[in-house]
Amino acid sequence: MSERDARRAQSTVIGVVLVLGLAVVGTTAVLVMGGTAIQDVKDRASASQAELAMSTVDSEISEIALGHASARRVTLGGQGQATLDESAGRITVERTGANATGPPLVNTTMGAVEYRSGGTTVAYQGGGVWRKESGGTRMVSPPEFHYRRGSGSGSDPTLTFPLVVLRGSASSSEALRFADGPTRAAFPNASAGRQNPLDAGSVRVTIRSDYYRAWAEYFETRTDADTVTVVDANESVEVVLSVPTRGREIDEGIASQSPTVSVTGGATVDSYNSSQGTYSTTKGENGSVYVGEDLVNAGDGTIYGDMRVDGDFEAGGGIEVKGELIADGDADLSGGGVSVDERIVADGDLLLGGGGGLNSPAIVSGRVVETAGGITVNGDVRAGGDYLGGAGGTLNGDAHIGGDFYPASGQSINGHVTAAGEFKDGSVPPNVDQYGPQPDLSAATAAGELRPPDLRPIDRTIDTRVGTAAASNDNAGSDAGRIEAGNCGGGYADCTLTNGTYYLNGMTLDGSDQLTVDTSGGPVYLVVDGDVTTTGGSAVDVTGSHEVHVYATGDYDIETDWTSVGDRGDQIWLYGTSGSTVTVHGGADFYGVVYAPGNQDITVIGNGEVYGGVVGGVSDVTGGSSIHYDTVLADQKPELTGGGGAPVTFLHVTVNEIRVENG
Repeated sequence: MSERDARRAQSTVIGVVLVLGLAVVGTTAVLVMGGTAIQDVKDRASASQAELAMSTVDSEISEIALGHASARRVTLGGQGQATLDESAGRITVERTGANATGPPLVNTTMGAVEYRSGGTTVAYQGGGVWRKESGGTRMVSPPEFHYRRGSGSGSDPTLTFPLVVLRGSASSSEALRFADGPTRAAFPNASAGRQNPLDAGSVRVTIRSDYYRAWAEYFETRTDADTVTVVDANESVEVVLSVPTRGREIDEGIASQSPTVSVTGGATVDSYNSSQGTYSTTKGENGSVYVGEDLVNAGDGTIYGDMRVDGDFEAGGGIEVKGELIADGDADLSGGGVSVDERIVADGDLLLGGGGGLNSPAIVSGRVVETAGGITVNGDVRAGGDYLGGAGGTLNGDAHIGGDFYPASGQSINGHVTAAGEFKDGSVPPNVDQYGPQPDLSAATAAGELRPPDLRPIDRTIDTRVGTAAASNDNAGSDAGRIEAGNCGGGYADCTLTNGTYYLNGMTLDGSDQLTVDTSGGPVYLVVDGDVTTTGGSAVDVTGSHEVHVYATGDYDIETDWTSVGDRGDQIWLYGTSGSTVTVHGGADFYGVVYAPGNQDITVIGNGEVYGGVVGGVSDVTGGSSIHYDTVLADQKPELTGGGGAPVTFLHVTVNEIRVENG
């Protein structure tokens, strides 16, 4: 064989070896990769079966907890093992802060039925189903944690949490049996003195669990991110709900404790209903004024509604009340110029004078005193005491008096008089009856039961809000810094805030500054440790369906428009301290509520307009300005949660024990 032939033979052998080697390597790779893929498919199928099994467990335990069954059996299937761990996870529910005494309401392990397959664990715990794998944890089905914020008329923020805890010993790949155990009412609990509604403080729920991150995400979707805190160091999540300060309902256009409320210079208080249309199309006469102490009204203004005073009422300079005047004290109209369309009701005396008269009916528990001559009384009068007439006056209406009637010189009595006492004159006219029955004064008695509006200052709430927002807020990545600097117009882009809590040291918008508050993703909380001022051509515009709440330690000076969606008077809420001043200037339209109880200096001047309501010390509504009460506010309350985030007034927590054993 030649050398060339020998080399050719060697090449053939080497080629065959290489081909065989490649075939072996390829086959091995296919087997390895194919085996891995097959295992992945098996793991995913097993994990899906585990989710299905645990979701079935969830459904069957719910049936037991609701009392629809005393026991249920669940077939597991799949290739994994389901094991009960009684010690898995711990929950604590406790009241903190004011009026919080005694041990936690709940402090117990939750237990978990865990189904492991490969690197995945699916577990039933605390009423929910959770999945844990290398990428983290997620919720498969939610626990029975029900939170209702309760915004709107007739509802209160409520947390309902029927907690399920698992007890027993079980481990099976085939089936588990679940049976009803004892149920304990943690709150309310009459025997333990735990009652709704909550009056103060906060409710804190803390969960330590392998699935704490998934619990946290669920809490955030149900309540508010501000209320949820995650602590990775001990694998826990905490949600805090705070009891609101007891604010009053917004039942009137003005609720004040100022001793002097001036509605003057053509100013008006009336009403509308934003749920039915704009002010111009729904204008009404429900713009009542409620004053919590003696009132001196100086005025030439018009109130399209009732005037309610928890004390004496004294008017001077003229005022027109289109509804009723109700006073838990004297009704002093001796200053003249007072017009009441419906009736006057007072748990005290009625004083007439000033060259005026009385055209409306009046019911008073005390006396009727004409303090000057020439007074004309056209309305019917019922009084529990004496009637002291004035010289040269005229009584055209009927009078029913619980005491004596004292006619004055030259007084004309054209109506019919019934006196339980005597007619104090020598001759008794034929239209006067003496020694008659007592008049019906039930309306005056009801006036005596007036209670002052709840106008306790909210300084502590605002201070707490400031401290909480300063420590934790959503400023990062937002326009909060530009708003604080007043850089929201001119050479800068307009500013926008979305759902969240923002902290500012002050807020001043002027010139061409424009701020849009977009609430489409949820409510916006703006906490200002200083003054809030909008001047020039600047404007604040709210979009979306949720509310905007502004808490400020300083003063409000509003010279430009603050507008809401659909002219809503319940969408923007401004909260002030007892030491703040609030001024709505001419040319400004403010849609919302000014809530500054304890304050003594709220003014709407120079054609300024408030569409909503005002609670606090209203000293002046003057110069053609108006307060248009939005009746959708009736029975609504301010959001005065001191700790920030989600409020809670009603709490319902039970601990339902479920026994677990092999099936």
